[in-house]
Amino acid sequence: MVAVTVGSTVDFPNDDPIYHNVFSLSRTKTFDLGRFPKGKSRGERFDKAGVVKVFCQIHSHMSATVMVFDHPWFAIPDEQGMFDLSGVPPGTHQITAWHERLGDTTLPLRVDAGRPATIDFVLPVPAQP
Repeated sequence: MVAVTVGSTVDFPNDDPIYHNVFSLSRTKTFDLGRFPKGKSRGERFDKAGVVKVFCQIHSHMSATVMVFDHPWFAIPDEQGMFDLSGVPPGTHQITAWHERLGDTTLPLRVDAGRPATIDFVLPVPAQP
């Protein structure tokens, strides 16, 4: 899992002693980097926001996700599930947590100037009453 902004290039290095062929058929970005050996790296530029599922044509058990954003406010939680979004402008915002198998969960968040704001996501998401 990697998160980037629109216009970023993501490198796909091969550190394994076997060939890989990185590709995606996602609506956001379709590409095929072809087969490349250990010690080589190929990159792909992401020019549209969205979720890009990435696979290896040779090894069906290998996959990754590239999250491409059209804004700078995103984070990948640490091992304890904590994250920090700096520089979010004051106001009421919608904040979304995404999980590969559970999908999106969106909650409102009020940000006041000069004050930290906190939010708790519970995954899996409990049923709504």
